[in-house]
Amino acid sequence: MDLSAFRKRLISGELDQTKIGLLKQELDYFNTIAPKSFLDRIKNNNFLSGLTQTQKTVALVLALVLIPLWIMLISIGLPFLMILLVILMFVNRGNQNPEYKNYDYSGRISLPTLRLFDEKLGTVFHFDSFDLVDSEMPYKDALVEAHLIKPIKKNCYGTTFSTCSYDWANRTTTDSFEFAGYKVSHEWTDSDGDRHEDIYFNGAIYKFRMSYSINGTVNIMSTNTTRGVLGGEKEYNMFKQIKDKDVVVIDTENHEFAENFDTIATYDEEAYRFLTPSMIENLLNLRRDYFFCICIKGNVMTVSMDNKCFKDATQNVLSQSKPYFAFKDSETELNHRICNTGKALLSIYELKDILDPGGRFIA
Repeated sequence: MDLSAFRKRLISGELDQTKIGLLKQELDYFNTIAPKSFLDRIKNNNFLSGLTQTQKTVALVLALVLIPLWIMLISIGLPFLMILLVILMFVNRGNQNPEYKNYDYSGRISLPTLRLFDEKLGTVFHFDSFDLVDSEMPYKDALVEAHLIKPIKKNCYGTTFSTCSYDWANRTTTDSFEFAGYKVSHEWTDSDGDRHEDIYFNGAIYKFRMSYSINGTVNIMSTNTTRGVLGGEKEYNMFKQIKDKDVVVIDTENHEFAENFDTIATYDEEAYRFLTPSMIENLLNLRRDYFFCICIKGNVMTVSMDNKCFKDATQNVLSQSKPYFAFKDSETELNHRICNTGKALLSIYELKDILDPGGRFIA
């Protein structure tokens, strides 16, 4: 029993320096075609460069003395300043370099950053309802049916912030995973014309291939237990009400676990197969810091973690969105991206190892 080559490489941080050099060249190129921010343009103009040291000192003193005046002017003209900045932003976008407009940021920077760590890493997430339920439906609806997010309105929509996958098509390797920073929300306008957003889920979805398969499904939901007015306990479950007679409500006879989780399963023996004493302890330790739900179907475990994503695997960490402006320094940006990607991948596997310890090692 040993860790996979990919896991070892991820832990050691050994990366192909040739690939890093090529990615650095790509970031340098992107910087030549991307718009410069307003502040960067001011900085690059360097209007103080022609002044002597004495003149610079006098200019600095005057600027400090006139601070109250600047504050007054800004407070009076702030609305006009905001309008001017918006106009400048639209003008700037209208004058964008055609190369920048057509630049494939995801394919030329985001994907190569991931593949510094392994060629099997990708920037996709398969929104497959069959990982959760037995029928085809929109993924957000499948999340509700699987008790992973609370019930939503019909006109809700899902927003994806960042995605990543590793060898997901390979159903036999326990290194396979998928990750998505994800939000489910509903926007509406009130009678005064003000827009509002109701958020039903705002966090991350993690999918893992487990070291074994189960029959049916097992659903574990974080819940809140509060003290009632008369001193009793009241359990509140925000997820879809359990009305299906074909599922079994699971009682582990662990009082602390019952206070923190509601569990149902198609077959109770499959739930108990997963909920060993050590796994119950793992789940309780995880619950102290995170609000999460689990759905196990076949050999796929899906975890929804609301609000607070797991450690460094945060909602936007693997975003493929093209920046509006050039980087201040491409080498600093490269190091930042590599560091954040590596920490995110390690966090994803740390979560997997907590929930499926038997899948850590290859046979």
